[in-house]
Amino acid sequence: MPVRVSVRIENVIKGIVLTAPALLNTGFTTESLDVHLPCRVAEALELWPPPVDAILETLDTAGGEVLSYFIPNILDLNVAEVDRSSKTIRCNAIISTYEREILLSDAVIEELEIEILSPKVGLWRFRGEQKIRTSVKG
Repeated sequence: MPVRVSVRIENVIKGIVLTAPALLNTGFTTESLDVHLPCRVAEALELWPPPVDAILETLDTAGGEVLSYFIPNILDLNVAEVDRSSKTIRCNAIISTYEREILLSDAVIEELEIEILSPKVGLWRFRGEQKIRTSVKG
């Protein structure tokens, strides 16, 4: 089971909030805090169809080049566990017509202070804590 965490995502302009599982994807390497959203999630956050200021970009992925929409600094995101929440960070949204789940980039994972302990079994923890947490279902 890959590592998924429950995230609280807010469209900072419209104040729309949702909680959903997000896949920790260390292969999604970025310099900035980027979150990949499938269309259905973007639609729920009122980011799809893309706003007029969205930037159409070509992204290089493991499956080849794909067109995606980039919206800078539109999301506030944190990990929402029953007993603890991470800090909230401001992220860019990348909206994809091909992806099926929310993906957190390596930069987002690191900024949220998440440590992946066992990617196959789905174990993780927050940096500095002893408690071992299990992946949520996707």
